[in-house]
Amino acid sequence: MSPEFPEAGAPQTVLFALVKKHLAQSPFEPFRIVTTSGRAYDVPTADHAALHPMLRTITIADDAGGSLEIHTLHISAIEQLKRRRGRAARAA
Repeated sequence: MSPEFPEAGAPQTVLFALVKKHLAQSPFEPFRIVTTSGRAYDVPTADHAALHPMLRTITIADDAGGSLEIHTLHISAIEQLKRRRGRAARAA
């Protein structure tokens, strides 16, 4: 197995599929990715994340214009976030 093309069932492939499932949910449910370093990154909408299928990475963008790339081997948990409701929740 080469790192560029992981086999089905490899940890990075399973986590990649799990992130892909979260991004494809309809209606979308916000989630948080927790990395092995303990840092957490929120994905408030599906538009805030993009997957690279060959590299098994996820790019997460923030509203300030920044972004970061995480390899799925560095994901330790995926947590569901509460969905914001209404205009008041968005302003908070």
